[in-house]
Amino acid sequence: MKLFRVTRDPSGAHRRRWRVRTGDVIILLVLAVLTAGLVTMGPGGLLDLLYHPVAGLIVLVMILQFLWLKSGDRTRVYRLEIERLRTLRRRDEELLHQARAVVNEALDAPAEKPAAQKPDWRRRANELRKDLEERF
Repeated sequence: MKLFRVTRDPSGAHRRRWRVRTGDVIILLVLAVLTAGLVTMGPGGLLDLLYHPVAGLIVLVMILQFLWLKSGDRTRVYRLEIERLRTLRRRDEELLHQARAVVNEALDAPAEKPAAQKPDWRRRANELRKDLEERF
């Protein structure tokens, strides 16, 4: 964990700068609230608040909210992954369709046609092979 970011000032010397992170801010806020509670109510008052029935309800709500937000993030990730896999499948199906078309054209083409009239299925087969090599 890097607490400091090393930078150079115009003179070329290294200087450390404090990085402010969200976790640092939250820890400072919690410490400030605990200190204010300790000063105003004393240690007994803080313990009474911690073991008050409303505190359990607040913790339960926080746990449920965490689980709800976590499941929402997970659902979004699953949807993105499913869409990515659908795109890959469509691309695979299109390549398979092109391969079948080239093979059918090669099988249906009569061998006795003059070279000028022969279909260019060999060129298309090579292009398709290159596409398949890129995919896999």
